[in-house]
Amino acid sequence: MGSTLNKKQTLAEGLVFGVIILLSSFAAFPGGVGLDLSVCTVDLSGPFSLVHGAASDALTALGVSSTDAAPMLSDLDASLSDIEEAYPIQYFPLPLVGGTIEIGLPFIVIDKVVFSGAMINDSLLRGFADMAGYSIPQPIVSNTQVDLGGETANVTADVSLSGFKLASEVVKHFDLLVAGIEFGAGVDLIQGSIVPTVTVTAPGHQTQVNAALAALHLDGLTWTTFAAHASAQIELGPPFLRLVVQGAYLLPISKESGWWRISSGTISGKIGLVIRF
Repeated sequence: MGSTLNKKQTLAEGLVFGVIILLSSFAAFPGGVGLDLSVCTVDLSGPFSLVHGAASDALTALGVSSTDAAPMLSDLDASLSDIEEAYPIQYFPLPLVGGTIEIGLPFIVIDKVVFSGAMINDSLLRGFADMAGYSIPQPIVSNTQVDLGGETANVTADVSLSGFKLASEVVKHFDLLVAGIEFGAGVDLIQGSIVPTVTVTAPGHQTQVNAALAALHLDGLTWTTFAAHASAQIELGPPFLRLVVQGAYLLPISKESGWWRISSGTISGKIGLVIRF
């Protein structure tokens, strides 16, 4: 009887050890797919430095004298300073929804290559707002009347937002069965645009209004960045299903922007789930 129990115990220990080895082999060279919510930061220091000049040009185009414009611009500068103190304008967060594809590689230094993509647009934002119980009107401003001192102007305004990030990286993976750590390096392509659409009907002042809108360069809120990055990731869960949290530092290689000089921030991150197989 004792011999039989010892054999069963030995067999059970062998099975457990075999399962551990099997799971470790999956974790060593993982491949899989994932879904995530990521944050891609945007540097708004350029736009903030240009707001005063653009507003001054717009007021001049409207025929506002420098004396009357001075207190308006002073109030604007004070508001901008308050915003800069309250928010990280150099790392303003832009949420993205995306996914990843992981391809395992049986190399010593590199365990896998990862391809990822994420995006955001105004339709997604409105959808998230609806799920949270908020409603964003479209257009945001619809046929609003503005008093021009004896005359009335009609204003309709809306804004479109689009952005995406594509990335690829090679990764070194360290696994502890119920947790893991990854270090990666790769490249990113990031692109975004904000397109305000403002229509103003102002009989008797249409030429000045059009000139003021042109001075605001509403078509200049675009940015494109190609960058290298280094990343670190922490994972929790069994090897086949992991909660992942990643942070990355970006080093821009080339970048382009519209008149407002928006650019990508140097940090990004994401949280999501990865299914490994």
